[in-house]
Amino acid sequence: MFTGAGLRKRVGFLDEVRGICILLMVLYHGAYDIIYLFGWDIPLFHSALMEFAQPFVAGIFIFISGICCRFSRNNLRRGLIALGLGLLMSGFTLRFLPQQPIYFGILHFLGTAMILFALLHRVLDRAAPAPGMLICLLLYLFTFGAQKGYLGLPGLPLIRLPASWATHPWLIPLGFASGGVDYFPLLPWLFVFFAGSYLGIPFIRREMPEFFYRSRSRFLGRVGRYTIYIYLLHQPVLFGLLWGFFYLYGKLAG
Repeated sequence: MFTGAGLRKRVGFLDEVRGICILLMVLYHGAYDIIYLFGWDIPLFHSALMEFAQPFVAGIFIFISGICCRFSRNNLRRGLIALGLGLLMSGFTLRFLPQQPIYFGILHFLGTAMILFALLHRVLDRAAPAPGMLICLLLYLFTFGAQKGYLGLPGLPLIRLPASWATHPWLIPLGFASGGVDYFPLLPWLFVFFAGSYLGIPFIRREMPEFFYRSRSRFLGRVGRYTIYIYLLHQPVLFGLLWGFFYLYGKLAG
């Protein structure tokens, strides 16, 4: 069984890429607010490029979070905190933004993924990193179509899921029912997180090239270390700034 005791150190590359991802997420949510809360259209937001970029960036963030779970001494505690914060976020959106509810967002997902990793890591560690990542990739592809009502390869259904499942709210975390905005269900994203946890083994053993351990940007590294706080605070800050901007714009234009 793998153990990483005594090997936990900051990895500059992971902090910096995570910082880039959270900044891109802030920009995405800012554009989303401009379009859906303030009524200004941004054509790029609806482009094929954005349809690819949004899940791609989120997938990198989730993958790196899986790597970083190997550096934590208490994933269960971290997971419970993240899940609790996600539930608070749900309560906030249901109360103040009922038209944009978050039922199972990135915090819900990461919290649940960390809890599951804490409970299952002894089983997961029975596979070596390379085959473990390959199994996770295959399971990701197999469950990719869960939100579209099937299991199988992307665009090639092998198992059709009952249509009635889409009406059951308790299936939202799994990905079988609609989950509002900022939706990251366990299927297929849990396998991205677990794949990252396998790559985390050579990271924490310091077996990766030295390139990954060096720090290149103090700013991005600091942002990457405080992603959870940025995620929690960025929407209220964005909304306040955008409301002030559009209020002044309306006054000047009027």
